[in-house]
Amino acid sequence: MYPIRSLCRAASAGAALLLATTSAHAQRGSAEVRRFPSMTAARMSLPVLREPRPAPPARPLDERRRPRIMLTGYWPPTNEMIRRFSPRADLNPQGWIGADWEGRGYDVYAYFPEFDPPDCRSCGKGEGDLEVDYQDTSADGRAIADTLRPLALITFSRGFDDLSWEVEVNQYNRVSWIDDYQEPRQPTPSPPDASVPAEALRLSGLPVQEIVDAIAGADLGLDPYVAWSGDGGGFLSEFAAYHGVWHQAAHASPADPALCIAGGHVHVGGQIDWQTATLAAELTLRALIDYLDSLVRVELCQTDVGHQGPGTATLTVCGDTLGAGGSAELLLRNATADVAGWLIMGPHLDPKPYRGGWVAPDPPELILTFYTDGRGQARIGRVPGGGGPALRYLQAFYEDYAYPEGRGFSNTVEVVLRP
Repeated sequence: MYPIRSLCRAASAGAALLLATTSAHAQRGSAEVRRFPSMTAARMSLPVLREPRPAPPARPLDERRRPRIMLTGYWPPTNEMIRRFSPRADLNPQGWIGADWEGRGYDVYAYFPEFDPPDCRSCGKGEGDLEVDYQDTSADGRAIADTLRPLALITFSRGFDDLSWEVEVNQYNRVSWIDDYQEPRQPTPSPPDASVPAEALRLSGLPVQEIVDAIAGADLGLDPYVAWSGDGGGFLSEFAAYHGVWHQAAHASPADPALCIAGGHVHVGGQIDWQTATLAAELTLRALIDYLDSLVRVELCQTDVGHQGPGTATLTVCGDTLGAGGSAELLLRNATADVAGWLIMGPHLDPKPYRGGWVAPDPPELILTFYTDGRGQARIGRVPGGGGPALRYLQAFYEDYAYPEGRGFSNTVEVVLRP
């Protein structure tokens, strides 16, 4: 599977369009932004249109955990709209919803500062992660991204005082920035990125047009557009945005264990209410996940829930995310060589003693007989995806007369079937 979309192509000057130029709001610095509803409109209007850096070729992701997506917020509504993705109970007392969000096979994590009052207009730097401060944004952003190792990330910030959903293309490695709220008021160092020249441009790696189309098609009363020209404003918004695309560029190689495929920024209008902003953030996230699905095949191993022994055999169930049309391979390792074995399945986990071990699936259903090879391994078959949401528990036992009851038992694996 390889990238099948190019976000735009450089184009020569075309017919001019009548497009409004929006005056800058203080939270967007001195930026002048030309709003384009589509790639076609941008190509026709701009003499030279830089192309966002393409994503790397697809590869399987051999993960022992679900791939992760990182979201960051800033002034409201952006911190509030992603609150339910925060893994911190003190920030999200209703509970984290990011685990395997919507059954799509990705864990989503959000990080943001807090403000008093929460619906502030002149908000200042805030408190907590990613405060609106150059040094704090650099330190927190790097620490979080390096620990989380996201496959993709989106930075959000408050933009113009309107209902816009502005997907940024351009982020600059600036020498000079708008002063923040406490000393030192400029980034240290400035420009922040020594790996490229000062004022170098880094481009969004998000599916920018697909995000705009998703917002426009949802009839939320918002004004979505791609900011093909201009910049991110030269304040903390663009600074955070630059760090996001910088992290993605640093981990763009498919050979990198911290591979990051997509990164970019969205400016959110300050007049958007929190509920609408939350819906729009979810639409943006779905567009990103669709894009990721077109580029990679996630290879995920289902959860080992224990109950192994006697014996050292290990059962794994690894493959895709077990949606309709998918499958995962059943592999038994470290069992006795050249013996018969049996795979059982059940809809519940309720371990009961049996022949010196524990049968964990309940009620246990014999579903397959197999034989191990000379290395004590068996490729038992494949679990078909679809038919969910549902849970199944799988376990293997096999002949081993080194034990009094003549049986060895593998661990039990919880298998999540998706629609």
